[in-house]
Amino acid sequence: MTAYTSAMATRERTIRLPQTSYELLQQEASRRGIEPDALADELLRFDLGAGTGDLQGALAGLAELRTRLPNIDGVALAREARSELEHRGA
Repeated sequence: MTAYTSAMATRERTIRLPQTSYELLQQEASRRGIEPDALADELLRFDLGAGTGDLQGALAGLAELRTRLPNIDGVALAREARSELEHRGA
């Protein structure tokens, strides 16, 4: 196991992770261009933070967002895009 220590806001805490978990944390943090402690904080806040896991609230928010989106005909949009591509290739 790897001991993971982070000096965040006011106190230092040690979290013990299996080596493979810590390696995943390091890889993802590197991919995002952030430090592993920042990613750990982000993941903990997202997964354990207040307001998470409220499926009905999330669905209601998405339904409200959808009412503000323009009405788009996907089939007509695809046909128009195909026609433009065909004209470019001719």
